[in-house]
Amino acid sequence: MNRKQRTLKLGTLAATIVALSAVATPAVASADTTTAIASSTVHVTVNAAAELGIVPNTALGVNTAVWDGHLLDAAIPSLLRGIGVTMLRYPGGSTSDEYNWQTNTVTGGYADPNNTFDNFMGVVQKAGAQPIITVNAGTGTPSEAAAWVQDANVTHHYGVKYWEIGNEMYGSWEAGNFANNPSGYAKEAVSFIQAMKAVDPSIKIGVDLIAPGTGEDDWNATVLSTMHSLGVLPDFAIVHWYAQNPGGETDAGLLSSTNQISTMMDTLKQQLSSYGTIPVFVTETNSVSYNPGRQSTSLVNALFLDDDMADWLESGAQNVDWWDLHNGIVTQQAGANVDPNLYGQYNYGDYGLLSNGSSDNGISEPAANTPFPTYYGYQMLAAVMVPGATMIGAGSNNDLVAVHATKLPNGAVDVMLINKDPKQAYTVDLQAEGFAAKGPAFTLFYGQGSNAVTPGKLDNLQNVTLPPYSVTDIIIPAVPGHQPQGPQFTDKTTLSTPQVKPSANETLTTTFTDTRGAVKDGTLDVEIYNPAGQLVGQQVQSGVTFTPGQSSQPITWNWTAPDSPGTYTVKAFVFSQDGTSVYAADPSAATFTVTQPDPPTISATVQLSATTVKVGTPVTITTTYTETAPTGYLNNGLLVQYAVYNNWTSSQQSNPTATLTPGQSVTETWTFTPEQAGTYTFPEGIFTSGWTQLQWINQNVTLTVTN
Repeated sequence: MNRKQRTLKLGTLAATIVALSAVATPAVASADTTTAIASSTVHVTVNAAAELGIVPNTALGVNTAVWDGHLLDAAIPSLLRGIGVTMLRYPGGSTSDEYNWQTNTVTGGYADPNNTFDNFMGVVQKAGAQPIITVNAGTGTPSEAAAWVQDANVTHHYGVKYWEIGNEMYGSWEAGNFANNPSGYAKEAVSFIQAMKAVDPSIKIGVDLIAPGTGEDDWNATVLSTMHSLGVLPDFAIVHWYAQNPGGETDAGLLSSTNQISTMMDTLKQQLSSYGTIPVFVTETNSVSYNPGRQSTSLVNALFLDDDMADWLESGAQNVDWWDLHNGIVTQQAGANVDPNLYGQYNYGDYGLLSNGSSDNGISEPAANTPFPTYYGYQMLAAVMVPGATMIGAGSNNDLVAVHATKLPNGAVDVMLINKDPKQAYTVDLQAEGFAAKGPAFTLFYGQGSNAVTPGKLDNLQNVTLPPYSVTDIIIPAVPGHQPQGPQFTDKTTLSTPQVKPSANETLTTTFTDTRGAVKDGTLDVEIYNPAGQLVGQQVQSGVTFTPGQSSQPITWNWTAPDSPGTYTVKAFVFSQDGTSVYAADPSAATFTVTQPDPPTISATVQLSATTVKVGTPVTITTTYTETAPTGYLNNGLLVQYAVYNNWTSSQQSNPTATLTPGQSVTETWTFTPEQAGTYTFPEGIFTSGWTQLQWINQNVTLTVTN
């Protein structure tokens, strides 16, 4: 019997999948695996009528560097095209502030003699990307930067549109920095901008700001106000974000850290709002601020990349650049955290998407250009965040399952599901709103044991399982046909309060009124979105029948505010019974603010493995911290245990990325070896991530050390 094969014609989507699944790259060693437990159900909502914004063609970037000996390798352009990179940043982080582009040299550092600007542009062009250039604001001059613009856009006609004035110029680690001098940086930036735009007025130039809550509090306000007073404003704002500090990495902490993005971005938008519309570029991000360890080369970092970059884009960032393409091996002896409690198969760290084949302390990376898991995570992200796609509302009822979705230019809906649970598999109960969730659908998968992204096909969309520690893309093809004009509705939402504290309730009441056409068995849907555009609350009433002029019974519900301050948006919808027809979509039915939480009030208990020891004898210190305030929170703070002796000479052990919610406890263990005789005490310090003291806790516990 002849069988006729059915072919789905998905236009550009098919081309995207082919490009992403057919990348010829070396395989990596299989990741660590964990023993999964029985599957549990997670409820996922994807609302194609809740449009968040368009994915720009600047969205997905990667950092490159002049010191990268493999930047010009023949395989690089295809490796970049294969994961959808659209922006390449050059000449490389802090190196930028010591780099002379004319001589291709770095003051006190190294530049590969072949990595000239022209050769870099050759990679950009072959990869089908566009560049973003960081000019030297540390040891360079405005005239030097202007000459670079002249060379790029007048002499060579490269058409370089995006430029940055220095790298992290607020940081004391940068050459020629302006630490604690934001007005000085602002004046310097204005001089650079004026010189560069005198050569090419069409270019866009960004300045260094600080991701709110991660550094000098008044930097952003002073930079912007000073530039405004001088009559020049930046074309875009630059922030960098690394989720953790070295030594305190945890897998659960990293994967939950993306909750901070919505608040950072909302605060940044408010800081910028007085000066018009200034886009945000996140030109560096990764898991740890320096000394990358075991986690950086693991599947966990790939899952973080997907959630991290998607959250920034859904929050409104126009560009997010991963740090970086190649970096190099960092072993334990060089400061890498290789704690076996961190998931992963490599006992070293490397920021790069690709290995550079380096070795140190008898440990070697795979051959150069071997993808690390983050490369495949990037590939999974790019299949969803396609330039021109519309980001749409999505969320789940489980914090360990992150959901991001877009409506692709050809009408297909692409859903990315990230399972952050190391042991629990989840079966997806998909609620599709504003589109038909019908198979067959295409899938892409990357997770434990994967050597590459695996394409597949799914006939039943109610039969999706998310394995532990995995990311799954489901590309649901558009259903052709014309949707006839249907009923229309108005809606009204009232709130109990315009501002609500974390852990407190917001009461919402929404009424819908039918203004045209009858509806039988319709669905009323009220949704709450956080500042990152994530669906975080939902109330649905189904089986509702309307006649024209009729109003619904009020939908009243209580929603408990999370510890993610910022502006929240209420959206209201009316759908047909099957969810495919959209009768009403109010993208801003109401807004309210979740305020900053109350300061933490933390108690601490200390236990010692011994109370009297001789000099040189290790002592185990176990400290349990508990948040006791009913509405107090510690976010991304520092819990520091001190061992104090001889007039405040001290040793310390800290958890540098601690988060505590009301009633939550965390226990830290530290092995301390006293080197002098005397009596030791063990107070604790509670600090913000910027080392502002929140609490000091003195203890009655002492240790006597004898010779």
